[in-house]
Amino acid sequence: MFELRLNNNKTIPLKWGTWAMKRFCELENKSLLDLINILSSGAFELGTIVHIIQASAESGCKTLNQPIEFNDVIVCDWIDEVGGLSAIGLMRLVGYLQKMVS
Repeated sequence: MFELRLNNNKTIPLKWGTWAMKRFCELENKSLLDLINILSSGAFELGTIVHIIQASAESGCKTLNQPIEFNDVIVCDWIDEVGGLSAIGLMRLVGYLQKMVS
C-alpha cells in the first residue's frame, strides 16, 4: 500500500488492486481494456490522475475499514498539498501502475 503524506501529518492510504481498478472504471465510465490502454500509454489526462488517486484512496479506506469522507475536490487539494502532479509519491504510484500493465 502506498501512502500520501500531507503537510498536517495526515497520511492517506492508497491501495491499487482489483477493487480500485473497478472503482476507477466506474469514475471514468471506462472498460478494463480502456484502463489498460490508458496505463500503458503513459499519457494521462488530469481527470484521470485525480480518479486514480481517488480510487486508490477509497480502496485504502475500504481495506482499513475507514469511512470514505472525501471527494474529487478534496483529492485535488491533496495533490496540491504534496507538491502537485510532479510530486515524488505520485510519480512512484504512476510508475507502479504502468509496470502492472507492461
